[in-house]
Amino acid sequence: MSIPDFEKYNQLVLDLFEKEKFEELACLYLEWGKRLLALGKLDEGCFFLTQGYVLALEHSMKEAVEIYEILKNHER
Repeated sequence: MSIPDFEKYNQLVLDLFEKEKFEELACLYLEWGKRLLALGKLDEGCFFLTQGYVLALEHSMKEAVEIYEILKNHER
């Protein structure tokens, strides 16, 4: 598993915000957060999970529960 190439995805993130596809963005942040945690990058992973959590809560997404549990398990 490798670190996501954030430069490659920078335009994707901007496009998702512009098109107000916040649910897709929340899922992307969840994926990145889990990948970074799997690589032992706690702060970076939790950063993306927190961003995803905020979006998931704002849009009443079921993923909010999963993200909450992950953050809680890492005392965040």
